[in-house]
Amino acid sequence: MIRRLKQKGSTMFVVTGITGHTGAAAANTLLAAGKKIRAFVRNPNKAKAWADRGVEVVAADINDAAALAGVFAGAEGAYVLNPPQPQSPDPFGSVIQSTTAVRKAARDAKLPRLVCLSSVAAQLTHGTGLIRCAHILEAILADAAPSVTFVRAAGFHENWQSAFGMAKAQGIAPTFLTDLNRKSETVATVDIGRVAAEALMAEKPHHLIELSGPAAATPNDAVAAISATLGKPVQPVVPPRDQWAGILQGAGLGQAFVAGMVEMYDGWNSSRIQFEGKVPLTRGKVGLAETVKSWAMACA
Repeated sequence: MIRRLKQKGSTMFVVTGITGHTGAAAANTLLAAGKKIRAFVRNPNKAKAWADRGVEVVAADINDAAALAGVFAGAEGAYVLNPPQPQSPDPFGSVIQSTTAVRKAARDAKLPRLVCLSSVAAQLTHGTGLIRCAHILEAILADAAPSVTFVRAAGFHENWQSAFGMAKAQGIAPTFLTDLNRKSETVATVDIGRVAAEALMAEKPHHLIELSGPAAATPNDAVAAISATLGKPVQPVVPPRDQWAGILQGAGLGQAFVAGMVEMYDGWNSSRIQFEGKVPLTRGKVGLAETVKSWAMACA
């Protein structure tokens, strides 16, 4: 049973993924602006800290359109993302299922506004690996609400977080980005969540936002930031291409997900994965070095 907000006429927004990076950042931005939030999660116990801050936490399955319609009911807008399915035998089928449910729920609940996390290169239909999930998401949700905004985010700063742990332990930073000196666009998840929340609150939101960090960076820049933060030398390591799938499978990822990741990195390395460029690039506030420093602070 969905618990309704008691304050009549209050502005309320729905946030998905509140226990993750971008959802938490969106929620923090909305709370700072004095907005009420309803968050739906699979396990409400994981969101107890948010409930303690006044967030209405409800249990719902993103594939259950009827339950989602109840979550969306009465909201002014919702921030949604497609949760990764690393064990799914069909990641693309999974995103079709979940986004179709979101579309039906939003339309049934007459949700006025939807802000969706998408990805750089979501305009492309092939050759992007897992990023094709974002292409599918945009196609299905384009008419889910009267106002729909897609936030096409650059590669996450947080993609380097696992390398940070290995750098701390072993002094090496593995990467599948083969040209260590080629600049690419990356962005902090705190900026993604903030921009998504601002789009929810905007008087006239844009349909498309292409979002990156304050400046493009190379893999060597990322490794240098890790080295400076740790105060020790760190060596970037690029494993041979024929070992990538085995490394990812060894990390516990499913075969189909691994295939999508390998194709995605091939797309990055061939420069196929780029912003469409039909809208001005929005720059975030948090630089890569600042994000890396936050990991050290979290471990302290």
